[in-house]
Amino acid sequence: MSVTHYIRRYAVTGLVVAAMLSGCRPSEFQPATNLETYRNPRYKFEFPYPKAWVAAEPPTNQDGQAFNDPKNPEVEIRGWAGYRVSSSGKHGKHKRSKKDESEALKQNFTTQQGVAGELEVNLGPQTSSMTLTLVQGKLEYNCYAQSPSEKFADYYRLFYNIAGQYKIPPAPERP
Repeated sequence: MSVTHYIRRYAVTGLVVAAMLSGCRPSEFQPATNLETYRNPRYKFEFPYPKAWVAAEPPTNQDGQAFNDPKNPEVEIRGWAGYRVSSSGKHGKHKRSKKDESEALKQNFTTQQGVAGELEVNLGPQTSSMTLTLVQGKLEYNCYAQSPSEKFADYYRLFYNIAGQYKIPPAPERP
């Protein structure tokens, strides 16, 4: 395929995404009154979630938590953290993370805390999602939200708001 074909393909894809998201209606959730905060005991990150949402069974390693909309159980918000995998593939007892250390984040988003990271939106035929990835030292922090594609526009602003309020602990000071 030619370069022109790729440019047209991504330009059209970008327009479709922009059109879908520009039509997003305001979420039914009002951040000031309807959100609680999840605080992770292991990695010390936090993120808001709607009060009425149901917490999933937490993982035994305490790396994160998921919440589901009781009105639409297939709608989920999940936050977790873990150690990044080195470019040599060594990662000890930790699971492989979403992004390898050698893969640079496309820093296209900044949280209200001032931390830059990568925000990725994936629009699929059945399920659409938003993923925020933040990296600090050897740790990777993630915030993931998904819904059925036909309802994604209804949840987009809520997901974006939650990603913006995701907080990680301050980086340790170097001597």
